[in-house]
Amino acid sequence: MRKLLLTTTALMTAATLSTAALAEPDVSITGAMEFTYENVDSATKVTGASNDDFSSDQNVVIKFENKTDSGLTIGMVQNIESDGDDGVSDASSDENYMYIKGGFGTIELGNNDGAGDQLTRTASDLVGPDALSDNGSGMNGSGNLKDDNADLILDINDKNNITYIMNAMNGLTLGASYMDGGDTASENGDITTIGAKYAFTSGAVKGTLHYGSSNTGGASAGDSSLNSDSMAVDISSGPFRAVLAVASADVTGAITTDVTDYGVQYNLGNGITLAAVGTQIEENTGGETSDITTVSVKYNVASGLNAYLTYHDYDYAPGTSGGTADDGSKTLVTIKSTF
Repeated sequence: MRKLLLTTTALMTAATLSTAALAEPDVSITGAMEFTYENVDSATKVTGASNDDFSSDQNVVIKFENKTDSGLTIGMVQNIESDGDDGVSDASSDENYMYIKGGFGTIELGNNDGAGDQLTRTASDLVGPDALSDNGSGMNGSGNLKDDNADLILDINDKNNITYIMNAMNGLTLGASYMDGGDTASENGDITTIGAKYAFTSGAVKGTLHYGSSNTGGASAGDSSLNSDSMAVDISSGPFRAVLAVASADVTGAITTDVTDYGVQYNLGNGITLAAVGTQIEENTGGETSDITTVSVKYNVASGLNAYLTYHDYDYAPGTSGGTADDGSKTLVTIKSTF
């Protein structure tokens, strides 16, 4: 009995000392929600269709962070998302990863965007949230056009990967990511991306230069690999901001999508920001193209509450891709809250 009591006491003491040695982590919970009304005026209208709908996108981000005695910062992020056009019955993990920060830079492990996505830029960032690549999608047809904005098109998007981002040095930030496609015979599509950002200031002008490149291995043995690259310049001065970006991505070994987007943004004051973006998308063969003109107004209703009005005018030509020609417009009204 004495031996049992001593052992039990030792275990409890060790557990108490171990718990005391662990620092309490910093925990933060943030959230955001977008509610969008979309109206479509298309040349390919379906008889009886209303051509308008509601959609929502909600994110809750839980973050834990600890600082060690050796100077490292260790953290974990869980991003829970629910989105959809009709009723949303469940929420799923959109991003979940850990990170280790120190004098060497940042290492990220888990489901997150790769370095190419984090360090590249597109003019569509100037308009309403997800106005092109999410709720506004479909204006690049259903043929061979790979995407509708000029960031790094073939990138690692919320997939398990290893990412390294160096600390900024004289305005230069570099990063690299690697994603393993899987372990079966048809999952050899490993992705390697690199990204770079250079920040500079010249008088009243602030700017950044962006570059990204990726290589995706063939899914099965003998399949050709696919490449993608992106370059952009982002300049701001006072209330003005301008972005010019170009990108290309292989659709197959023989077909490539090229995207150019450019835009300006102006802060009028009193909570109002205006933006205009032009986007040209084309394939290298077959004559398939899409031209999109976008104008957007953002109004800051209150702290943490913004309203967006975004209008797209588009003209899609299928060329020889087999798609259906379309010429029309899309209007989106979005209310976004952040917490």
